[in-house]
Amino acid sequence: MFDTVSTSYPAYFQSNLSRLKGSMSKSLLKVSADRVTAEPQTLTNIRLPIGSLLNLQSLALWFDVTTTGTVVTFPTRYSSSFIKRMSLTMNNQTIQVINDYNLIYNVYADHTNKDYTKGIGGEFLDNSIRWVEGAANAALDSSITGSSTLLAAATHATYKMCINNWVGMFGSASTGIISTDKIGEIVISIEWSPVADVLGGTAESTLVTDFSSCSYNINNIYMSCEALSFSDDSYYNAINTAEDLKIGFNDYVVTKFASTTKTTGINVTTYVSAGSIDHILGTALVSSKQTTRQMMAFGGYGLGATEATVANTFTYHANPIGFTGNTSANTVGQSGDAFFSTQALQRNLQLIESSAFSINNKLLNYGALTPHEIFQNNLCALGYEGIDSSHNGFNRNILSLAHYNKYYAACIQSLELIDKDSFFISGLSSAGSSAAINWVVRFSGASTQELTPVLIFKLSRVLHIGTGRSLFVE
Repeated sequence: MFDTVSTSYPAYFQSNLSRLKGSMSKSLLKVSADRVTAEPQTLTNIRLPIGSLLNLQSLALWFDVTTTGTVVTFPTRYSSSFIKRMSLTMNNQTIQVINDYNLIYNVYADHTNKDYTKGIGGEFLDNSIRWVEGAANAALDSSITGSSTLLAAATHATYKMCINNWVGMFGSASTGIISTDKIGEIVISIEWSPVADVLGGTAESTLVTDFSSCSYNINNIYMSCEALSFSDDSYYNAINTAEDLKIGFNDYVVTKFASTTKTTGINVTTYVSAGSIDHILGTALVSSKQTTRQMMAFGGYGLGATEATVANTFTYHANPIGFTGNTSANTVGQSGDAFFSTQALQRNLQLIESSAFSINNKLLNYGALTPHEIFQNNLCALGYEGIDSSHNGFNRNILSLAHYNKYYAACIQSLELIDKDSFFISGLSSAGSSAAINWVVRFSGASTQELTPVLIFKLSRVLHIGTGRSLFVE
């Protein structure tokens, strides 16, 4: 009946139904790491089982983080901040390497933040409050107590972490089900983040400057993933007889440049060769503050040790005007507000005046964009400029454009055709001849603050899977 309907039409044009032949079984696997403990900047390898159909949407990394040191610290937002570098090998071939994974994750998570209640199981969306259950009571419910982590009276603790949202192949593969029988052994290699990237001090009553003893330990590292199996052989026969299976996925390349100042501005150029450059993201890190210090939040830098002067994310939102102007004699710069993260992960383009991208000396827009135009261009690049185009939003602590530019800033230039229902390789192709990417930023005022410019390139790649587990990426 539907043979005459072209397959080029979207799925919602079809009126026919389908059902699974035979039966399906699903089981949750636990995969231990080669070492179940780790320390900052050490490596952990996890090998996924061979001969399984794995559901990538269920893939989760579990671990416990315990802070240590003479000065109390606590973790930054997002469990994924603890991954500095992640690489994937399949059948002993390197398929993907993502450097500065934590920076990439923070940038995109802050631009597509999911609701707080969806991350209470370990993804650590909110690090400003520590919740504790009371001891078991035979007759009554146990009490639940909470305290702001910035308080000077805070103590070291162990935090349960879960990573269930991924950057790269695991989070963007065009098929959510992969067969390790076809691919071979998948090895996930993780380098854990430096201390300065993920730990920040509490709001001590006097300003602490020596965080040299601070560190963290990681324990109980493992992964969980759903494995599927079918009683009908149709799916197995289809993938086994195919000579070239293709899986599309997103890849990310990070380029950091020499430090500059806001008075000088940013003018950087790099070269990229790829089959599909989907978008360019420009941002900047505060280059002189890559050491462990107080967490960037209102009440940090020794402002006080009581709830009245130390904000958590909920008290901040209840009175955002009252928790502004984070200045005092002990303050190192007027930083904090509701960022609740480390300065090493701050994306600072405060006082930005204009931004312009060029490729091979050709300006991509009609001219340099103003801060408001940059924000609108970011919405277009992320694909949800319309009122009903997305269920996600920016990080809830971005209260204004000023907050955005000071802590979360990015200048995103899309080079792709966005289609949320299909995986298209539609970005700019520079394969065979590198494209020269230039980014120019101007700042207002006379700030001499040092910045490290960073360009992140989102690329579309394709994993080809041939017979005999022959793999290559284009």
